[in-house]
Amino acid sequence: MTRAIAVYGLSFLSNRFTHSDISLAEQTILGWGGLRGSVSIALALSIPATLPDREGIIATVFGAVLFTLLVQGLTIQPLLKQLHLLGDQPVRQQYMELIAHQVALNRVLQHLGQIEQRPGIESEFYRYQETLVKGELSRLQSDINQLQDEYPNLSGFMMQQLREELLSIEADTYAEFVRAGRLNQELAPLLETVLEDGGTL
Repeated sequence: MTRAIAVYGLSFLSNRFTHSDISLAEQTILGWGGLRGSVSIALALSIPATLPDREGIIATVFGAVLFTLLVQGLTIQPLLKQLHLLGDQPVRQQYMELIAHQVALNRVLQHLGQIEQRPGIESEFYRYQETLVKGELSRLQSDINQLQDEYPNLSGFMMQQLREELLSIEADTYAEFVRAGRLNQELAPLLETVLEDGGTL
């Protein structure tokens, strides 16, 4: 209670007189994240043995520390998510993991198509593997679509990723020409200027 009064009170004064912008959500996290640990335990253990009820004080301190670690410590991330303070980085990471899985499985499916007539491989085994991969690709696409529906802001991130892919393809092509001896040096990516001037694809 004392911590809550201090956090909300001081935040109000700071917002009022210093023109800062500590949101209510941020104040809540500051209040809830008041973990107690080694300092509290060290102070409790330093109490002289002659002090009455020393064991009770130590037990109380250990109980408070354990509570903050198990309850506040384990719930701080869900609370950050609920208050929308995590930003979109976790969502972007989840999206990129799905895309990576999708690209990898598409390559696996392409490879399966190339070895379909390989001697010694039964057609039933090939079709079984193909069915498994296609099923997983369908699930991944469903997860990607759901993520895009829930987070419309991903569209800007996806366009940025596409720009980077296009620039990478162009740069790799120039590098191939240099390795083949058809260019003396790699060229600066032309698309970089085009995309910057055009704004969008």
